[in-house]
Amino acid sequence: MPVIKLKQALHHQQDENAFIVLLKDKGGLRDIPAFCQQQKLHCELLAQAPVIEFLVCRKKESLCR
Repeated sequence: MPVIKLKQALHHQQDENAFIVLLKDKGGLRDIPAFCQQQKLHCELLAQAPVIEFLVCRKKESLCR
């Protein structure tokens, strides 16, 4: 479900370059990076506990390093 919601956010908010993704399900630790790699998005793990937090960027030049 988190990948589907991220995909929808990317589609509906095309003017946004960066997204914070918050998850409770540990499956997202592999699903979100795999999706980002397929879509050529930059993905950075920010935190794992108590909530999993990713920074996902469309372009490396944006908020991502």
